[in-house]
Amino acid sequence: MSGLRQIEFRGDPSRVAVFPVPEHVPTESELVRSLREVERRERQLDQALAAVAAQREQLAAVQAEYERRRLGLIERTREVEAERDRLRADRADRVAESLLQDRALH
Repeated sequence: MSGLRQIEFRGDPSRVAVFPVPEHVPTESELVRSLREVERRERQLDQALAAVAAQREQLAAVQAEYERRRLGLIERTREVEAERDRLRADRADRVAESLLQDRALH
């Protein structure tokens, strides 16, 4: 039987598709085993997709927390710089007052 060909008509009957008959026709038990393997692989892929989705959610949460902290650090930096600027201005004022007092004494 290996040399026999199956003829199938599709649409236009003037076009004929000829497919070779496979050397080995799988048994029902082989088909069942193959189907089980495909289903097992589908479950594995579904689990992998679920894991990737969970990791994406986790990453989004980490990114949101990072952004919140980054904005907090920006605000704290502004506060510290403003305080530093006030201290420098205060010191400059004191130095200026000291110089004026020294001049007044001399």
